[in-house]
Amino acid sequence: MKELLSDLKQWRAEGITNIAVATIIETRGSSLRPAGTRMLLNAQGDVAGSVSSGCVDGDAIAEMEFILSGEAEIRRPFFGVSDELAWSAGLSCGGAIDVLVEPYDPLYDVLIEEIEAKHPVGFATRTDAPVHLLRKADGSVLGSLGDLALDATVLSDMLEAWPGPHAQKYSYEQGEVFVEVFPQPPTLLIFGATDIAVPLAQMGQIAGYEVIVSDARRAFLREERFPGVETRFGWPQEVFTSQDFGPGWAIVVLFHDPKFDIPALTLALNSEVTYIGFLGSKKTQADRRAELLAAGFTEDALARIHGPVGLNIGGRDPALIALSILAEAVAVRHRRPGGMMRNR
Repeated sequence: MKELLSDLKQWRAEGITNIAVATIIETRGSSLRPAGTRMLLNAQGDVAGSVSSGCVDGDAIAEMEFILSGEAEIRRPFFGVSDELAWSAGLSCGGAIDVLVEPYDPLYDVLIEEIEAKHPVGFATRTDAPVHLLRKADGSVLGSLGDLALDATVLSDMLEAWPGPHAQKYSYEQGEVFVEVFPQPPTLLIFGATDIAVPLAQMGQIAGYEVIVSDARRAFLREERFPGVETRFGWPQEVFTSQDFGPGWAIVVLFHDPKFDIPALTLALNSEVTYIGFLGSKKTQADRRAELLAAGFTEDALARIHGPVGLNIGGRDPALIALSILAEAVAVRHRRPGGMMRNR
């Protein structure tokens, strides 16, 4: 959805209201695009996005044209592809995608506003009717799936997946519902402008994170070491409050110095951040945990800290340590164990 915002905003600004939306609501086997991928078609024939990067898009467009004609309210075409035909159809490894095609709902306008405001937002789509349910970060709910009991159940499942990212089809007694949670844009805050922080900041940018590096040591926090990255000079507790951090944040503490570590970890633990990584040996971890316990934190709270930090990929130079840290942060964000794909 985020990739379509520019085109969609332009169409809406031009007063174009007759728009069809195609959404992948389920994948089986392999596919190039995940569930939640969308493609749009307006009555002027303009297309935005893709559901397959291949000829499946042509079939989806034909279904969307049917919707634009007003002959139906919703269609759910299924595209299955054999391994032999996979490349020609754009599904590079074979498999199948289930695509829901529907008319544009004005509730999408609210969804766009929340995404652009960088708020986490939940969105549910019933697969047998053109109805939607939207939950804002403040708990307010707009729309309905046509059944109060269904609304309540879907909202409960949505909260289980909060703050996202999440895109999954659910089967309920009242019917199937595609539930999505759009997260805040990910932010990577690195406390400690060390040698590891340099490649970690670079990799974080490549991975789509907004990156901030903070340190109270001016000699480390030099602009030439972190080009294009926001920097904050000062002690952790002087330049941040816990309220600055949302669920879309990952915080990594690299100081290896208690006078910096404890304030940084305290800020992180008192916030809603999804990931807290802390560099240090087992002894360092134990020492800092003892200080934090003495400060009033519980064992359950300290369990949020990933330390020693990173996935076990081997390698001890700064770039490989940074890679292992970022990989762990991404895995936690997506609720994955971080193991090898062949062992899934």
